[in-house]
Amino acid sequence: MRLKSNVPIKEDDKIKWLIIESDENDTKGFFLYHHMDEKTAYDTWHSTIDEAFEAAKMQYGIGKNNWEMLSDV
Repeated sequence: MRLKSNVPIKEDDKIKWLIIESDENDTKGFFLYHHMDEKTAYDTWHSTIDEAFEAAKMQYGIGKNNWEMLSDV
């Protein structure tokens, strides 16, 4: 499962979009990828999807209804 949300533009932050991706085959948790561009990102790991949603909400004000499902590649 992969979800994407654009980040509201802030002068002091270079993050443009977020991806939540499940890690079903290993940790059973969720990665929250913080993308600056197509080649530059960092991630945080969360044990539940709700924790990943909460991190996105706390950092960027992105609610659960602001995510779109991406097709798995």
